[in-house]
Amino acid sequence: MSTHDQRAMVIREYDDSREHPGKTVVFLRVARSGLLFSLIALAIALMLRSVSFLIVGLGALAYTSFLCAVLTAEYNRLLVMADLRHNVVTVRQPNMITWKTSGCTTTLPVLTSVDPVFPSYVVPHHQRISGDTLTVFFSASRKGVYSVGGARITLQDPLRIFRIQHAIAPHLSLTVIPRALPLTSLHIALTSPLDGQRVRYAPNVDTSQLTGIHPYDGEPMNRIHWKMSAHTGSLLVKDFTPSASQTAVLVVDYTVSGDFPFTLETLDETLSTVATSILTYIYDRRLPFAVATLGDRTDWVGPGHDRTRLLACLTAIARAQTVKTESGNTLLDWLNHNMHAFPARSQLFVIAHSVNEDGIVELLRRRESFARITVIVFPEGSFLMPGEHRAPYYLKDSERLTHLRSLQRVLGQNGIDLQIVELNDAFTTSRFCAQETWTPRAQLVS
Repeated sequence: MSTHDQRAMVIREYDDSREHPGKTVVFLRVARSGLLFSLIALAIALMLRSVSFLIVGLGALAYTSFLCAVLTAEYNRLLVMADLRHNVVTVRQPNMITWKTSGCTTTLPVLTSVDPVFPSYVVPHHQRISGDTLTVFFSASRKGVYSVGGARITLQDPLRIFRIQHAIAPHLSLTVIPRALPLTSLHIALTSPLDGQRVRYAPNVDTSQLTGIHPYDGEPMNRIHWKMSAHTGSLLVKDFTPSASQTAVLVVDYTVSGDFPFTLETLDETLSTVATSILTYIYDRRLPFAVATLGDRTDWVGPGHDRTRLLACLTAIARAQTVKTESGNTLLDWLNHNMHAFPARSQLFVIAHSVNEDGIVELLRRRESFARITVIVFPEGSFLMPGEHRAPYYLKDSERLTHLRSLQRVLGQNGIDLQIVELNDAFTTSRFCAQETWTPRAQLVS
């Protein structure tokens, strides 16, 4: 999703970002070393009756008093503005943040510098200084929600003897979402005879199942019930059963249990990339969607189809983090407690590391509540991204993979599409070649 049209500018006044100590306290903190040196020099001059030490002591005292007073005054007048160009970006998308200082008197001999501070996974590339403005170009290497805008402000005298430093807390929010893979074919089925095709006038209903009528309110002419309209003398419109495209619900399970041959970060990126790709595909086809993320925190974004709801769903995916749990029933428990939140006859996408026996049984029990259920699992924790080399040899299936493959046909006969994605699977090798598609089941193709 492009976010170049979304701009966040947060103005933070430097002198309002912390409690101010008194001017006298600030002056004494900055000038204490200079005052101590001046007093020592004057004391030596009195003891030795030396004119040289007297001149040095008086000069140091005058320089310290004047410059430290100027630094204290500039410190209390200084303002800093932070401007983040894009507050929502994809992974490795170039971005820019600008700090601008104001309030300082240009005629005074004070050096002001801004040193940016970035969190982990936010990588600065280069910076540009123009007058009192510092611009840093950066990108994020991993999805997440980060606080940016932090910096260290330094005020110094021309000889760089005295300085005042203060850290500005990060106050701008940067949301980094995974980069969506291009989907040339993703089979989102309707329950009407036009299975998998977009209906021109009524894409969200099953036109083969009539449930009632209601007064005409600007609907297309092909939905008018002409026989009942002639019988009653007023225009009536047909009501149909909602179809699978009424809402596509994505449940992304970021929890893992037991032993696994991958890092949590790898699985996190895998699940988030696939979820973002499916969600973007659904949004481009103007179909309603909802997203639930289960991990270190549980987020539920209710049904919608506009850009604002898409941003909320992508933010939920960006915030989620993979966690290891003792119990593998997180998905099962969440489904049991939140079935009431799902729109009727919606299509369910479950994206997870794996599913256990209890989860499969629960999905079979809930099968009639959904028009279609698609389960995409990543038992090995990752898959080949577009452009990556295939595995040079065939990896022997583990016991877990063998068990999952034995369930595919049985689940398919009961209306649950189980996709197992790992290095031996065609989904991660030949299917990531150009212009190849999976038409019978839900697939991702780059």
